[in-house]
Amino acid sequence: MKADFDRKREWWDAIAPTEERDIGDEAINRALRWREIERHLQGVKTILDIGGGTGVFSIPLAERGFSVTHVDFSPRMLEIACKKAKGLKNIRLIEANVIDLFQFRDHSFDLVLNMDGAVSFCGSDAERAISESCRVTKKKLILTVANRVMMVNVWVSVGLHETGRFVDAIYPMLERGEWYQNQFPENKILSKGCTQDYFGAFKAFLPEELQKILEQAGMKVLRCGGLGSLAFFCGQETVEQVLKDRFLLNTFLDLCERFDREILPNGPGTRQRAGLIAVAELVME
Repeated sequence: MKADFDRKREWWDAIAPTEERDIGDEAINRALRWREIERHLQGVKTILDIGGGTGVFSIPLAERGFSVTHVDFSPRMLEIACKKAKGLKNIRLIEANVIDLFQFRDHSFDLVLNMDGAVSFCGSDAERAISESCRVTKKKLILTVANRVMMVNVWVSVGLHETGRFVDAIYPMLERGEWYQNQFPENKILSKGCTQDYFGAFKAFLPEELQKILEQAGMKVLRCGGLGSLAFFCGQETVEQVLKDRFLLNTFLDLCERFDREILPNGPGTRQRAGLIAVAELVME
């Protein structure tokens, strides 16, 4: 399940122009991530945004005065982010691969963000990507990755719709959270409609699996579970309605957070974007 990073770079470059165009429940997912970030900014001066894309988090944080380092694997993502960040003196944009952040010393940043696809699309190197994120964290890490609970659901429904049967790809996802483009012949069918009809190597996690990896990397886990599961259960019609009204949206976000915390902590998360979130802090010896 080794990722082809050269091919993956081309794929991310192709996605870049539409990176901030929300579909489905993506806007809910993004808003919930912002809420989590806001809770952990006290005492923070330096921020590393890994897989920062076109700057949806890094640039607003830099505009607020934080010293931000924005890392991405895609030259096209960085090009767009650079244009958006024009005039900001307190943000650096660096091309790098999350599995080897050799440019940065241990414990370099007060807050490290690694959200969405920077881990999940590393395939078998996903755990290494998480460990590197932990290594450069000085205080806290906020991480989102693909949720295996959701991905099994997607593989079952999409596979049945496209082929009329339950495809073989369901089982490695169910058992190990694994997907690889050439794993089974029908994977090409499942990838159809994705950018460039390609999905590459992919790793999804269960909450307990992610928590164990973080703890082994010397982190204390403050939160680990589904992100925005209520939006998934309520469906697209509800999401579209609340996005039209700021009051409804804020109330719905409150409900989503309570649902994740009080009702179904290990739920599937949102269907779009990474639906499993972890917040951890470095354990100082």
